[in-house]
Amino acid sequence: MWRGMCVVGLLAVIGFGLVSSAQPTSVFVVHCEPTNADSEHWAALVDLVALADRYGVPLSIDFTAQWAERILSDEGMTDAVSGWLDAGHEIGCHHHPYWTLQDRTAQWDGYTDTAFDELLPEDRELYRGTMDDFMAWLESLPGPRRSGCLGQSDARDEADWPDSLVYSTVGHTVGDAVSRPTERSIGGCVVLEIGHALLVGAGRGALPSLYEETGSDAVFGVVGHVYNYVDFPAAFEQWFAFLHAHDPTGERRATVSSVLEAWGAAN
Repeated sequence: MWRGMCVVGLLAVIGFGLVSSAQPTSVFVVHCEPTNADSEHWAALVDLVALADRYGVPLSIDFTAQWAERILSDEGMTDAVSGWLDAGHEIGCHHHPYWTLQDRTAQWDGYTDTAFDELLPEDRELYRGTMDDFMAWLESLPGPRRSGCLGQSDARDEADWPDSLVYSTVGHTVGDAVSRPTERSIGGCVVLEIGHALLVGAGRGALPSLYEETGSDAVFGVVGHVYNYVDFPAAFEQWFAFLHAHDPTGERRATVSSVLEAWGAAN
C-alpha cells in the first residue's frame, strides 16, 4: 500500500525554491456534511477512499462533529479511519458556521462560539454546543487535527476558528484551485491557507487545462463532497485518473497538512 511522502521529499517535489518541476502539487479535500452522517454516506466514503488508494491519491478528509460522533460509536468505523491514516490520508475538520449560512441553503451544524442569546430564536433548538464541544468530537478521532475548512465568510464566525488548527482551505470557484500558501489571521489565530475548487460544479471541465497551465510554485486544490460521490462517482474517478496519468509516481500529490508543513519548513 502506498504511503504519504516524507516532508523532505515533498519539499523537493513542490518546487518551493528547491527543484524545478513543470507541474503543481495537487491536494484533494473531501467534505463530509453534517446532514449526511449516515450509513449510506459512510459506505460511499469507504468506496471513495478505496478509489483514491487505487490511483494513489492522498485524501484530506474533513469531518464535521456529526460524522465524528457517528464514527466513534462504531469500533469498526474507528478502525477504518486509523487505517486511512496509516495509508497516508489526513483527517481534518469541516464546520458549517452560523452567520455565514444565514443566506445559504446549507444547514448550520449547531456549533458556534456566538453567544446563545445572540442566535435567532428559531435557530436555538439546533444549538449543539461551543467550538470546544465541536473539537472534542474531532480530537477523539484517531490521529492529529491540523487542518480544516470552516467556511467563515462572515466575520462574526471567525471566533469559531479553533486555535489548534494551523492550516486552512477555502474556495469554490475554478480560479480558487490555484494558490500559493498564504498566511492569514482568523479570529486571532495565524494560519497557512490554500484554495480549492469544487470538483462537481460550474466550470469543472476547465480544471484539467488549468492544471496543465499551472507551474510548480503553486498548489492545485480540488474539493468534493461525499454526496457528490454518491451522485457522480465517475467525476471522481476521471479526476483521479487524470492526476495519475500526469504524475504516475504520485510525487506531486499530498495532503493539505503535508503541503503546508513543507512550505513552512522551506520558508
